[in-house]
Amino acid sequence: MFYQPNVDTVSTPPDAVSHYITYGEADSIHTLFYAKKDPIASLFILHGNAGNLTSWSEVADLYNQANYQVFIIDYPGFGNSSGKPKHKAVYESTQLAVEHFKNLPGVNDSRKLLMGFSLGGNLAVKVGYDNPNVFDAMLIEGAFESHKTIAIDHVTRPLKFAPALLVKDAVKGKKLIASWNKPLLVIHSTQDAVCDYKMGKTLFNNAIGTAQKELWTIKGPHLAGLGLNFDKYLEKVKKLVSD
Repeated sequence: MFYQPNVDTVSTPPDAVSHYITYGEADSIHTLFYAKKDPIASLFILHGNAGNLTSWSEVADLYNQANYQVFIIDYPGFGNSSGKPKHKAVYESTQLAVEHFKNLPGVNDSRKLLMGFSLGGNLAVKVGYDNPNVFDAMLIEGAFESHKTIAIDHVTRPLKFAPALLVKDAVKGKKLIASWNKPLLVIHSTQDAVCDYKMGKTLFNNAIGTAQKELWTIKGPHLAGLGLNFDKYLEKVKKLVSD
């Protein structure tokens, strides 16, 4: 339920450079870095639970064309990344990716924005919690507050007891986000059929550590913000890294 990887091989886009980061005993995750001279900011992107960098690189490329430096990763088992997409492997490899990101050319001298979409939004809350001094701002779109909550939300009423009992809250986003004390933008659609709008609102309300926060309520399907509101999206991202 939580990971639906596309295992097709990913080719390196013309404007990006591929990096492989070793985790565990012998596995590695595939990452793409889009460099930019004098960028507005450097973005660290955590994508959703499906697809791979073939499709998500299109999102990275849009930001790169808008003068952002972009670093985006594939989770274990996605695309060219080896291993299996289990919570422990995802968290371990993502943390190593953060360490790699910090040392990329030009990143240290720029504003750093943590971005997470859907499952990646839940993961971003943990990354922000674990790395409070790395990122200057955070953006999450279509995120869920916890694995248990999203699991319960996706089963019919007679069966809701099952995930309530069996699903482990690997990332308690509702709790962890309370410690975030920097600019925060939560984007969520009232028509989101994958992660209900109430989840984004809960995350926003529980971000009690920052006064620099905004809940941008949009319409459209899950993760439709960039596609339906491109210009406004870029305006809000630029403001977020300028605060």
